[in-house]
Amino acid sequence: MDTTLSYASYVLDEAYDRLRDVYLNTSVLGPVRLYSARDTADREFWALFSALIDFQMSVIDILNPMLTGLAKHIEKDNIKFLDLIYNVNLADRVLREFEWLSPKGPRRGFTHRFVKVHDVINLLTIFRRICDTHGSLGNLVKESYAQHKHDPEPMEGVLRDFLKVLLEYGGGPPIIPKNMSSCLKRFNLFFRWLVRPYPDMGLWNFIDKKYLFVSLDQSMQRVISRAFQLDVNLNWHGVLKTTRFLRKLNPEDPTKYDYVLSRISIMGYCTKDPARSLCCFCPIANLCKSSKLPKTVKAKPLTKREMEILEEYIKIHGEELDKIITEYPLEKYSADAVIHMRKCDEYVVEVEEELNYNAIGQVITYRYLYHRIHGKVAKPMIICKRAPPALKEAAQLEQGIEVVEIPNIL
Repeated sequence: MDTTLSYASYVLDEAYDRLRDVYLNTSVLGPVRLYSARDTADREFWALFSALIDFQMSVIDILNPMLTGLAKHIEKDNIKFLDLIYNVNLADRVLREFEWLSPKGPRRGFTHRFVKVHDVINLLTIFRRICDTHGSLGNLVKESYAQHKHDPEPMEGVLRDFLKVLLEYGGGPPIIPKNMSSCLKRFNLFFRWLVRPYPDMGLWNFIDKKYLFVSLDQSMQRVISRAFQLDVNLNWHGVLKTTRFLRKLNPEDPTKYDYVLSRISIMGYCTKDPARSLCCFCPIANLCKSSKLPKTVKAKPLTKREMEILEEYIKIHGEELDKIITEYPLEKYSADAVIHMRKCDEYVVEVEEELNYNAIGQVITYRYLYHRIHGKVAKPMIICKRAPPALKEAAQLEQGIEVVEIPNIL
């Protein structure tokens, strides 16, 4: 792997390790995992149902609270999702009556812009036919995978077989795609959930995760094209092209990066209008060829106040430090400091009176330049007197920046 790809892999892996738990709060995978049925077949159908309705609706405002409410209702009434599959009247009643809590207040019943209750009932009928014929979704997929496991792209054959069965058993718009020409985003998402280990479900260990396909949609297409200058169309060819690019970064587990790439758009960091994008919060800003980070200040000495704040930091944390270099040159810029800790961690540092958006952009730029010059990664740190809580949380979570607030000495 060349240096550029190696650094990209490092950045994505580091962001994945930091964000994978948090991702569950902003993904339909959250309520999918919440459903605690012991029966594997039950969990498989619940996951597929959840994946298939995951389109054209807000995940945070609608889908997650609604699916969470449905899962809790089912478990409270001591029934299973499979019971809904085999009892149409029960399913209709539950889907219309279960209660859930949206950010705007209490709501009742299944809600979707394009999917109605009768569409869900039709889907459950398809699930019943699969269950009657194959015993479970897992059996159906395992049979198909065994037939295609020696193909160049085994999961392409599995997806084709899977879609064919759903359509033959009565599927159709709006829930099930018509053919293989689309991105099949929701199917690829479902297979990732069932195959990959935590935070995915890891139920189907008979499929090798290296053959999974990325769950490409318009938002991820935007991120991929801007970050890596990869010209990707929203069709099956685009899925193949994107997946094969990610395999260059991680041949054994390319779809783990779904977590990072999809979160960037879910959180509104990479918007359709580049001027509205929040590049400083984007965890892959250093990789992005189109990022609009705040203009980095050219090399200049620390101000008297910045030096005072840095000296206060040294007084408090001096025993942890091995070496500190101020006004560290990074090409035409300079970091306020580079700190080497006794435990061997190295940091590029920005010093500010108060944590701000521009400081975040500064320090992640220093991180990138330090790697480009020295071929190794230094962690970003911002030392300040005050840090607004929301900005501090975003800096730490999305960028892995260590924010150190220096307390006032009375």
